[in-house]
Amino acid sequence: MLYNVMYLGRRTLTLGLLFMMNLTVNAQEQQAPKVFIGDKAPELRYGTWLKGKPFKNYEKGRLYLFEFWATWCGPCIASMPHLSEFARERKNEATVIAVNIWEKTGDKPYESSLPKVSKFVKSMGNKMDFNVISDSKNEFMGNEWMKAAGQAGIPCTFMVKDGVILWIGHPIELDSIVNVVNSGNYDVAAARKALIEKGRKSDSAMAGFTKIYKSYETAIAAKKYDEAIRILDAGIAEDANMAGTLGFFKFQTLIDHFSEEKAMAFAREWQSTKPGYVGSTGAIISQKTGLSRETYLYGIELLKTLLNTPQPPSLVYKMIAQAYANMGDYKAAVEMQEKSLASAKQDLKEGKFAGFVTEDTIKEGEKALTVYKKKLGK
Repeated sequence: MLYNVMYLGRRTLTLGLLFMMNLTVNAQEQQAPKVFIGDKAPELRYGTWLKGKPFKNYEKGRLYLFEFWATWCGPCIASMPHLSEFARERKNEATVIAVNIWEKTGDKPYESSLPKVSKFVKSMGNKMDFNVISDSKNEFMGNEWMKAAGQAGIPCTFMVKDGVILWIGHPIELDSIVNVVNSGNYDVAAARKALIEKGRKSDSAMAGFTKIYKSYETAIAAKKYDEAIRILDAGIAEDANMAGTLGFFKFQTLIDHFSEEKAMAFAREWQSTKPGYVGSTGAIISQKTGLSRETYLYGIELLKTLLNTPQPPSLVYKMIAQAYANMGDYKAAVEMQEKSLASAKQDLKEGKFAGFVTEDTIKEGEKALTVYKKKLGK
């Protein structure tokens, strides 16, 4: 299943799998959309054309599909192999342009992300078999296309024909939408109306959560951690549907700013309600230093459940190895890291988990294994 990843600006929190299915929420103020289906497409103003052949004008009658993505977006990466097949099969009628936006640069200029993005594109090979561009230094594409259209989630595709936006949506729907457009039965006015209604319902559904999250984030920024917890508890009491998401924020706040004892007492009770976020909780534990053996073992058990799900086993074993290392059990850390490397090499050989398992995965894994062996005295 593919999810849209929502943008939080400088702070993106993991709610699904910490290292693969990044599902976060947009807590920024959203302005009324000024770009809709049926409108003239904004200018194509990019930073660097990374792959493919640049063009200046839209070819009459041809479809142009602008796919917005980021290197940290798991669902974006997961959709790329299919999008590559689409681009190859439809090359006579459609041009696909992947637009990199919202890379995490902190206080650095956006173009500082270019080496990382370029390296990622190269590593994908024919799994990213279409044009690729990066956003401009003033983030024109992210602002004047995505935000202007009221879109805060990626992956997101804009379909343009003769300079006019025909459709905005998730790339998983591309095949069916293109078929309808090509059949001549596509109703632009109806699609525009549906998009506006979808946005209205989405804004209404997110209003309560957005208010809570903004208050929470403000409290965290002011280091008012007791107040942050009260805000989360009030939100959970107000709407049980938010118990999973807000519960994850609560666990993260407790383990970062209170005590291991309080965090784990909450985590065990919270996880017994099966709220999800199993992998995220295990990952947070595995990465944090200075915890007790009991806590690390609990985190490892949570991470092991991911081995029965469609995640790259190498990344799961890597997290487990890190947990063992943090508890000082380097023999087990070496064993798990070796499993991680073996799995990563096999997946890379078979071309599985493109974008998630790369040559860098192998290099980083070998480096970690060397450290663990040195600690073990080998």
